[in-house]
Amino acid sequence: MLESCKLRAGAGKCVVEAMVVKCGRDINVAIGGGEKYHLGAAAVAVPRFDYKKEVKRTASTSVICVQGHREDELTYKAAKYLATALDCTVVAAMGIHIDNITEQEYCQVIDNVNKVLDNIVKKLQE
Repeated sequence: MLESCKLRAGAGKCVVEAMVVKCGRDINVAIGGGEKYHLGAAAVAVPRFDYKKEVKRTASTSVICVQGHREDELTYKAAKYLATALDCTVVAAMGIHIDNITEQEYCQVIDNVNKVLDNIVKKLQE
């Protein structure tokens, strides 16, 4: 069964939105924001046991980035975080763009991405 929900954090040009689709136990999440939503990178994360650190869970994660885009690291972190927290396979795609972004706006966008990710975990653990 497919189920979906939409979450957001922030406002104005620093807004970040996520559309989450549950596909059985797994999730597919599209994250967009800023002035120009787009797809800049995609990642797949699969939860696993971390033998070196002897922790219960981490996630093997792979990412691909559209040439010229910079969302790869953030998309990688998002997919890995969600897969580890929710113990499921995650596909994440992200694109956030603000023309002439300031350092303060950049920090606000990152904060909003983190808020959206935390809200996804809370929503799906209900």
